[in-house]
Order: sequence, then structure tokens, then C-alpha cells
Amino acid sequence: MDDKYLMENLMFGSKVINDLYMHGFIESTNEKVFGAFTKALQDTAKMHYEIFKSMEDSGFYNMKNVEESKIKQTKQKLESSLKKENEK
Repeated sequence: MDDKYLMENLMFGSKVINDLYMHGFIESTNEKVFGAFTKALQDTAKMHYEIFKSMEDSGFYNMKNVEESKIKQTKQKLESSLKKENEK
């Protein structure tokens, strides 16, 4: 196993954990539970960001700017699909 593989798995795991904590946060039944999930969510979100930054710094996760024309093209395609679905 190489570093990229391990970091990708850490990132995936942190996404799953963040999702679970978010549901606990949203569905908390009292202030103590709410506080516990809030802290856990903040801590794991920070950890996830740190994993992302490490991957980016290592060249494993490259962010690219997208041309505005491609964004508009994708938006039009999605709007067209939605319109067709609503017409059914």
C-alpha cells in the first residue's frame, strides 16, 4: 500500500464518520447530546480538512479551475434534463 491509497482511505473514512456525526447533531434530543455531537463533528471536520490539505500538498489531490463556459453548459444540460423529467 502506498501513501496515496492510505490517505484516500482515511479521507473516505472521515467522510463516513462526519456523516454519522452530522445526523447525530441534527437529531440530538437534548443539549448534552447536542454538545457532544457538535464537538465530534467539528473535530472530525477539521481532521478531514487536514487530510485533504496533506493530499493536496503531496500532489495526490489536484484542484483545477473550471472555465465558466463549461459550468454554464453543464447547468443548461441539467436544467434541460429536469425540464424533461417534469414534463413526464
